[in-house]
Amino acid sequence: MLSFQVRAQAEIERRHRIKTGIGGPPGEWQPWLQELFPNYVTHPFAPRHVELWNWLSEIWPGIRPRPFVALWPRGGAKSTSAELGVVWLGAHMARKYTWYVSSTQEKADKHVENIGTTLESSQVERYYPDLASRKVNKYGSSRGWRRNRLRTAKGLTIDAVGLDTGARGAKVEEQRPDFIVLDDFDELEDSIAVTMKKIRMITQTILPAGSNDCAVLVIQNLVAPDSIASQLGDGRADWLLDKILSGPFPAVEGLAYEQNPDGTFRITAGTATWEGQSLDICQDQIKTWGISSFLKEAQHEVEQSGGRWDHIEFIHIDWDKLPRFVVKVVWVDPAVTSTDNSDCQGIMAGGLGVDHKIYTLFSWEGITSPEDALERAIRKAVELGAERVGVETDQGGDLWKSAYTAALKKIQAEVAQKWEEYIIDWKIKNPTEKKLPARPDIVWPRFVSDKAGSGYGSKAERNDRMRASYERGEVRHAIGTHSVLERALKRFPIDPLDLADAAFWVWNDLVGGSGWSQFFRDQKADRSKPNGPIEIQ
Repeated sequence: MLSFQVRAQAEIERRHRIKTGIGGPPGEWQPWLQELFPNYVTHPFAPRHVELWNWLSEIWPGIRPRPFVALWPRGGAKSTSAELGVVWLGAHMARKYTWYVSSTQEKADKHVENIGTTLESSQVERYYPDLASRKVNKYGSSRGWRRNRLRTAKGLTIDAVGLDTGARGAKVEEQRPDFIVLDDFDELEDSIAVTMKKIRMITQTILPAGSNDCAVLVIQNLVAPDSIASQLGDGRADWLLDKILSGPFPAVEGLAYEQNPDGTFRITAGTATWEGQSLDICQDQIKTWGISSFLKEAQHEVEQSGGRWDHIEFIHIDWDKLPRFVVKVVWVDPAVTSTDNSDCQGIMAGGLGVDHKIYTLFSWEGITSPEDALERAIRKAVELGAERVGVETDQGGDLWKSAYTAALKKIQAEVAQKWEEYIIDWKIKNPTEKKLPARPDIVWPRFVSDKAGSGYGSKAERNDRMRASYERGEVRHAIGTHSVLERALKRFPIDPLDLADAAFWVWNDLVGGSGWSQFFRDQKADRSKPNGPIEIQ
């Protein structure tokens, strides 16, 4: 149901067209694009374009749509689609205030400049004169039509926001943005620290500034294995959880190529995923960009490899196929600080099955505080029913035990508070019941530690010993966060190394530590714990 304001404005525009003898624009998005922007729409739409424009056409005031995350190849009309989408929503009064966000202010300004050029076109002026006109004050002066801000007479405002400058000055009369576009935010040379800083800016400053009905469009190609777009695509990102994921789509499905005698590369097989980026166009892009850049920018081939693990075929297993476990453990390979220049924290969980195999159950890496890393590890240990949480203590020494104790007490207090709230709610819903529910018996993991300097050798030596176990087929990866671990192993010894080292400590604990000793001592599996994750009530 359209709001009264929208319907009223639509009626005003209808009467204007009747008075001036101008017919109305097409109602559906495809003929609308072809009528208003024939210079942009020169090829048939690919299925991914149709999906995006169907999403845009269903956006109306007061209704929050699911975020749309488009992981498309460079050259596949990413930014053009986003920029025209801003115009579509403004023309139909579906959104009034857009933030166009890019990695730098300069890039964001360029996108807004492109939108400004579009709004000034003759076709937009013909059908939407107020959208093509600048908003002016009572003295006739423009109220905003510059590199980083557009304000139209129709009431549409567009601000350019660079992640390098934040959202400074991007407020219009206390209005919150109701459309946020994230475009060109990943850079090829971004380090893990830079990526984490950008994520914090997006999740703690940009997205929270949106209105209650804010629509979010993310449009980016994959540029690196740990980029923001890669994390959104493979599920590592813990934000935009209800997103519609479009892609990642390569420019060419089934691409095959060979090198010519002169050193250039020639496409020999494959199917273009969009007519506007045909095989001939892709061939020209390879000539201009180079084969390596084309594979990264248009094909999303971004995985870095250190070469040590390239020959390993990882063995995967579903949660419902896991065996009974003798023991489960969680290990943390920590960084002492959480600044942008810190090392990552690596957290790894695994278990020893009664079949003598080792199973990886959870993998995580990122820049966070030591306290948060310990809290994450403890929560995961409780969730999985792990016996202990281990910390590699080369940095920080005995301080880690004190930090662990503090983190454990904090989580225990949180659980106690949640239980009290649950009981209060239960009493309200069950006023006649006298017997209270039994409180779950949580077995809290104990703290253990080890030092890399205690005869284990360098990171490379430790990694080699664990890799030999993989070569013997002794390790299985439970489906879930397995891809995070596998990327870390494949890139070893390329930084960051923390998750790969955390994996070693889990493996070492289960193979060379108490895991095997316990198994051979009593040949008894821990049957008190389920095979899959459990929730803390």
